[in-house]
Amino acid sequence: MELQTTVHRELPAVRALAAEWQSLHETSGATNPFTGPDWALPWLERFVHDTRHTPFVVEVRSGDRLVGVAPSYLRSVGRGLARAVQPVGTGDVWVGPYELPGLLTAQGLERDATRAVVRALCAEHADWDWAHLLLGGGSGAPWLEPEWLPDWSFTVQQRRTRGNVEVDLTVDDVYAGRRNLKESFRRARNRLTRDLGADRWSVTRTTDPAEVGGALARLAVLHGSRAGLRDGRPVHADVLLDPRVLDLLHDVVGRMARRKAVSVYELALEGTVEAALLVLHTDTASYSSLSGVAERAWPYSAVTHLQSVAVEDARAAGHRVFDLSCGPNQAKLRWSSQVRTATEFTLLSPRRRSQALHLAVSGHAVWASYREARRAHRC
Repeated sequence: MELQTTVHRELPAVRALAAEWQSLHETSGATNPFTGPDWALPWLERFVHDTRHTPFVVEVRSGDRLVGVAPSYLRSVGRGLARAVQPVGTGDVWVGPYELPGLLTAQGLERDATRAVVRALCAEHADWDWAHLLLGGGSGAPWLEPEWLPDWSFTVQQRRTRGNVEVDLTVDDVYAGRRNLKESFRRARNRLTRDLGADRWSVTRTTDPAEVGGALARLAVLHGSRAGLRDGRPVHADVLLDPRVLDLLHDVVGRMARRKAVSVYELALEGTVEAALLVLHTDTASYSSLSGVAERAWPYSAVTHLQSVAVEDARAAGHRVFDLSCGPNQAKLRWSSQVRTATEFTLLSPRRRSQALHLAVSGHAVWASYREARRAHRC
């Protein structure tokens, strides 16, 4: 199929695409909430604003119909010696909540649209030394096929893989074979009722755009409290410590709330909110994002209890998947053994200078990847 591509290098052009982009996100069946404009546009507006960082957003069309968007940007690396294209949401400012940026494609055109993006990148290779593409993860084609390259002077490398634990909501018994997990739900409810009484604890779900901002502010405080808990508890980093990240999150959540695409769940003990969970929604899935918990709520498995409520709400909404976020670990794998992967590829320019620079910068990239993994594994 012959598809047309346009590379947008200015923010006004990207903003002009937002309405169609959002419509594509809603009709594509995507389970990944990060591939729409609600995340990419605020990030570009905040972090791509000088000559070292410029938008590089690839638009794919079939006639007049938008069938793909690859939200990327062009950044200076290696002390200005090289230029790299990489997904929006990655780079100098680590935005913990922006977990899985990637391509968005129309249903049935995943491979065709992704191939068109690769061809558009290759056509512009004079402007970059290497490009990173994150494929899979609930949208787009699952793999970068070498046959998509215009010629064999380009090189494709598999850079890294990210995993998300998913709960299949289409089955009759979501927790089949997970007796220990179901028992933990029951114990949490019973312990809350025993210690506080049935009418002195409650779970609320906030979706109203006028109220979501306040709920998110409370969650941010609890997220910081959770990061301070020690004494044998799993270590969590405060990913909202950077005020730029918190500012971005308020903007994104506000945009999503206006479309009823975000929920904040809160557990109140005797009238005080002691735990909170942010859940992002697409038309087909719910995504468990940031959480926070005060020390008082820790014995009640508060976040797990909030997630169980969110799972039931997602089932009631007809969602197919409940995503427990990036980074499979013991706690998440208690819910499901189903792990969805997204793979990041590096597309290397045919120029010898680019190849040499990539080899030189790769050592630093390994160290940066290590630091990112350390942060992710702690939260």
